[in-house]
Amino acid sequence: MDGLTRTKELVFVLAATNLPWELDAAMLRRLEKRILVPLPEPEARRTMFEELLPSQPDEDMLPYDLMVERTEGFSGSDIRLLCKEAAMQPLRRIMTLLEHREEIVPDDELPKVGPIRSEDIEIALKNTRPSAHLHAHRYEKFNSDYGSQILQ
Repeated sequence: MDGLTRTKELVFVLAATNLPWELDAAMLRRLEKRILVPLPEPEARRTMFEELLPSQPDEDMLPYDLMVERTEGFSGSDIRLLCKEAAMQPLRRIMTLLEHREEIVPDDELPKVGPIRSEDIEIALKNTRPSAHLHAHRYEKFNSDYGSQILQ
């Protein structure tokens, strides 16, 4: 173990990077298994949307199929960002209402934050762009050059 005393205890190292082509040769030698984790498939994206933006009872169902269809090439982080953007829309509606008031609104008269609506999803889809697809070819090249071939 490169200068360390011998022991029967095992050490498991798990590392992750968004830019594997930036790793130097010494690091690549030490990380024996290199596995490319692909972008989420449609089923995984749907599960993420259902978890991050659950439908509320007595409210219209959110357009999960549309979200899945329009997020091809999105990473998990991109999807989380899109969901945050959609979740902020009801609050932004309230802020717009309150900005036009000249007097201070008492706490008991503050408007309630409404549900996330389909149009909130549309706004979020327009305002959120995928990030990982820009390097897709580099990931594939790195994986073919250095990746561990996993048998399925």
